[in-house]
Amino acid sequence: MKQTLIMAIAVCCLAFWAGDGFSQVHPLAGTTAATFLKIGAGARYSALGEAGIAFSDDATACYWNPSRMPVPGSVHFQHNAWLAGTTVDDVYISRGYRKHRLGVGGRLLSSGDIPLRDGIPSPEPVDYYRAYDFFGGLSYAFVPSSQLSAGISYRRLYQKIYLSSAYGHTLQAGVNVNLLDGRVSLAGTADNVGPRMQMAYNLFKQPTAFKVGAAYRHPGLLWDGRMMGAADVVKPLDGDWQVRMGTEYLWKGQLALRLGYKTGHDTESYSLGTGYRWRQYAFDYAFIPSRYDLGTSHRFSLGIGH
Repeated sequence: MKQTLIMAIAVCCLAFWAGDGFSQVHPLAGTTAATFLKIGAGARYSALGEAGIAFSDDATACYWNPSRMPVPGSVHFQHNAWLAGTTVDDVYISRGYRKHRLGVGGRLLSSGDIPLRDGIPSPEPVDYYRAYDFFGGLSYAFVPSSQLSAGISYRRLYQKIYLSSAYGHTLQAGVNVNLLDGRVSLAGTADNVGPRMQMAYNLFKQPTAFKVGAAYRHPGLLWDGRMMGAADVVKPLDGDWQVRMGTEYLWKGQLALRLGYKTGHDTESYSLGTGYRWRQYAFDYAFIPSRYDLGTSHRFSLGIGH
């Protein structure tokens, strides 16, 4: 069991070293619409490097992989103090009955005050305005057995910045396979698949991404706690290949410590977090710094239920 901990630390250290070669901004970065869809859901998974498609086990599965929505149900809230005064607030609710799972979710991104200037440079802005991004979604999963599940999510999108606005819709599909009595999970998703969105007479592709992932839950105890780990391989339409990985240590089923890392991401690399579980409640926090002096993201979550 100590070897498991040493192995997890070694893998994360290797990722820190390997990730230095992926710090260049992809030439297609910023060419897609609705990029707020790429912000992870839930402080727990954000702290794990956003390796969530084979690991999520609460209502945030509506975002990560709808095939993993839990039984009997779950409610999840997140507040994300993001970059440059921007905030992101999420809510997800899922419910299961026999072989069927249903979920709903929504997200609102609100920017800080953006200065408005006319064509002539001036020391003071003419006015200020804000930008808003929103989605509301429905999720469904069919679970024929404890080893196999498949799900789909539909999301309605809305974006507004100053006098321009855009509407759209997108689909996500996911599958999950559990092995070794649930200790190992394998998953795959196709995210944000949909038509182009029009903003200010221009058409933009959606931030489509394809992901495969795995998660492992060690069955034994290590210092009265359990080790869990996950890794995803991601290919976004507007970015390089990414590897996302994270490990969690849950002490006595209550106190969690988390470490994550991403390779291939334009602005993010490592992440840290903690959490506390009390009865059916889960309180989580994630700390995610960004490159290029963009600031630090602080994410807080409250989960109720499984």
